[in-house]
Order: sequence, then C-alpha cells, then structure tokens
Amino acid sequence: MNATTLLDTLREVEVETHQPHVRADPVKLGQLLYPNFFEISRSGSTYSRDEVLAEFGGQPSPHRVWSQDFRVEALAGDFALLTYRSAHISDRGTLDRYTLRASLWQSTDKGWRIRFHQGTPTEEFESMRPNSRCRGP
Repeated sequence: MNATTLLDTLREVEVETHQPHVRADPVKLGQLLYPNFFEISRSGSTYSRDEVLAEFGGQPSPHRVWSQDFRVEALAGDFALLTYRSAHISDRGTLDRYTLRASLWQSTDKGWRIRFHQGTPTEEFESMRPNSRCRGP
C-alpha cells in the first residue's frame, strides 16, 4: 500500500473512532481496538481495551471532535504510526481541549485495528476549516 493510500485509510478509520455512534457501540468500537489495546489519555491516565469499552459503551460521547494535520509512517511488518492534532468542538462551534495524538495501527485479517493510542495536551492551533466556527469533521 502506498503512503497516500495508507494515510487515507488510517485517517478514515481513526476519524471513525471519534464518531458518537461508534463510541456508543461497544461492538463497533471493539472491532477497531486490538485485543490488548492500551491507551494513555491526554490527562495521563491509562486505559485497557475493556476499560475504554466500558467507559464509552452504550452512551454517546458528549464531545464532537475536530481533527487535522494527519501524518502516517509505515513501520515494520503490518504496523503504521498515525499522528494528528485534535480538539473538542464546543456547543458554540469553537475549539477547545487541543491535543496531539498518536495511534499505532496494525493490519490484521479483520482489518486495521488500533494497538496503542496516546493524547498529549498542546497549545491552541489554527483550524484548517474555511471559517473559525467548526461544525464537525
């Protein structure tokens, strides 16, 4: 898979994990998380796959997510590192909780699945949206 196709593919599945209907569905979200998935959140807390599914399962996320500046690095074997910036979209359409993110993806016989994810708080960044008010990805 060439770099452009890999970036397009992983950006699509990563953004899928941001969608409220996916986060609220433990089956769908579970299909995207590797069995031994591990996360370090932007607050520094750590979460296992089971903890993530329990936290999000059955309830829509109260946060809409804006993401941009995706980059991918193909690694050995069937692994790829996806990095990007994200922020929560407030009810007023403005951005807050700016975060740098990294996800380690693995290609499996069930499709691409996240093995590891980390979020790190960052300074405010300029949105790539055509206007200053965001409506979602």
